[in-house]
Amino acid sequence: MPEVTFLAKLATTILATAGGAQPQPRVASTEPISSRDTVAAVEATAVPDTGPGLDAGGVRFELHGYARIPLAAQATPREPFLVDNDYYLSGFAYTRLYEPDWSELFFSASNGNYKAEFGIFASLYSDYASPELENQLGIAQASVTAKHFLDHEPLTVQLGVFWDRFGHLEPYDTYVFGRTHQGGLKVAYDLPGGGRVQTGLGMHQDQLRQNQGLTPIAHLAGSYPVGEATLGAYLLRTWTRDVRQLSPIQNGTMYVAGLDARVPIPGDRGEGYLAFAYYDMTKVLYLAPALEVMHSTGGRGLTENFLGLESSNDGTGHMYTLAGDVPAKITEDLGLRAFGMATWVRSDQVDEMDPSINRDRRMYIKWGLEPSYRVHRGVLLAARFDRVIMDLYDAENGFRVLSPRIAFPLEKWGELAFQYSHYWYGDKVALRAGQVPLVTEPDRNVFKLQAQVAW
Repeated sequence: MPEVTFLAKLATTILATAGGAQPQPRVASTEPISSRDTVAAVEATAVPDTGPGLDAGGVRFELHGYARIPLAAQATPREPFLVDNDYYLSGFAYTRLYEPDWSELFFSASNGNYKAEFGIFASLYSDYASPELENQLGIAQASVTAKHFLDHEPLTVQLGVFWDRFGHLEPYDTYVFGRTHQGGLKVAYDLPGGGRVQTGLGMHQDQLRQNQGLTPIAHLAGSYPVGEATLGAYLLRTWTRDVRQLSPIQNGTMYVAGLDARVPIPGDRGEGYLAFAYYDMTKVLYLAPALEVMHSTGGRGLTENFLGLESSNDGTGHMYTLAGDVPAKITEDLGLRAFGMATWVRSDQVDEMDPSINRDRRMYIKWGLEPSYRVHRGVLLAARFDRVIMDLYDAENGFRVLSPRIAFPLEKWGELAFQYSHYWYGDKVALRAGQVPLVTEPDRNVFKLQAQVAW
């Protein structure tokens, strides 16, 4: 049967690639691989335009993906009770030290300048855990990209369901300007001198059970090299006007604007990243999750994590975020990474007597250091220190973490790692309400085994 022969060839090609028979794309050990969809000129984890694949009948088939398989336990053993390990519910407290499992597969078929791409996402491997339907995302994305559109070489058009990622901060796996979740259209133009500009318009369907209306999203972004640095600028707007009878949905609007820069460290020792973003929000509680910002999906996530649900005028306020990441190579085997971010919040939810309720003039800060030493080509020792402050004016609402780690890099394929973490909590740090029945205190000692691969 022709289809069986084709699948056999495809499997053989993939296995040969894994064994090193063909060149591999560059692999990052932490950030999920996705389609090339950001305007940043330096994207450490972008998949090359042409990678290992199979040519058949004039069509090139490729498979790219990412898989993260963590196994974490408290010493009892049982699953750890932590405040910083839920990508969305932890909000600003998320550190990615104990991130959940996750898999992405991107299948593509290219013919000349045209490419169709399909993304499959999933979490909670069913042979290990009890799968939850909302985490089995199935075919989550599908799009068609046309390069050199209308025979104009710098012009690229993409149409379908896809994401864009703006301002990724790898140590926290967060997006300073946002990650879009949309169906829509994107137009990109390569500028002379190595720059790029793009604009797009899409939308996210309504979620009426959560009182969220149909939410369009528009963006304009660009980057351009200036000397040895690369500067970027971003402007995004998402809104809803989907007011219906007998529904509490109201008009809501959110703007995101900001700048970032990637600057090489002298002596070819790495590259630093710095970003600043401003968020203007008006009744964002009614926005569907077309835009994910700062570990907050849609307007409800931002309201829960930053603005407050009690009296923020349905998610009305402003936020200012400054973020940086400097992974430096001191010697060939010794490295030091410094990273951090701070967010200043203005909200209508004000309570001068109770800091736990107050969300106005609240400063969130987190920073970290991670020295590392390559003992052997296949052995890396590292120790990461994290400091998280959920309210600068309420010192006990924060924690510290020290996480020594031994990793075994798998060439350009991924890594295996073992990590131990000890937490020091402020007196006001507690598990989220309802997180674990009858338990309020998070664990202080946690172990993790993790494998992750990307291709």
